[in-house]
Amino acid sequence: MCDISMIFGLVGSVISGVGQMQAASAQAKAAEYNAKVQDMNARIAERQARDAIERGQDEEQRKRMEVQRILGQQKVAMAANGVDLTFGSPMDVIVDTAVLGELDALTIRSNAYREAYQYRVDAANRRAGATMNRMEASAARTGGFLNAAGTILGGVGDAYKSYRKSTIGAIA
Repeated sequence: MCDISMIFGLVGSVISGVGQMQAASAQAKAAEYNAKVQDMNARIAERQARDAIERGQDEEQRKRMEVQRILGQQKVAMAANGVDLTFGSPMDVIVDTAVLGELDALTIRSNAYREAYQYRVDAANRRAGATMNRMEASAARTGGFLNAAGTILGGVGDAYKSYRKSTIGAIA
């Protein structure tokens, strides 16, 4: 009939299967946690990108105001010395100051957008990582279930073989 080794074999298979499912569940929970962390880091990177743009806009505006102040000082100084500002070297100085100041302002803008781009790339990478973690969680659950089912079914199969041998041996 049924001997104690078959019972222990079945119980061992069930316990092993349950252990595999619990391990898979823990792995899935860890992957889900990592996905949440990645999502949070992606949101932070997006905020940093917006901050970079805002800081760049503020700095760009300050630069333009600084250039306007310098232009005003140049004009006042030249006019105070009786220099005609409408042609020649004085005009060149004023135009050069304005052009170089605008180039500086545009460089500031460009740098801010580059910084923001890096943050957005980081955010996209973190969102991709979160997706990968969610896939890992799903695969861990499925794999754990399949491993547990295989272990339990294998134990049942071994017990059945043992039972068949014992019943065939008892008949003969």
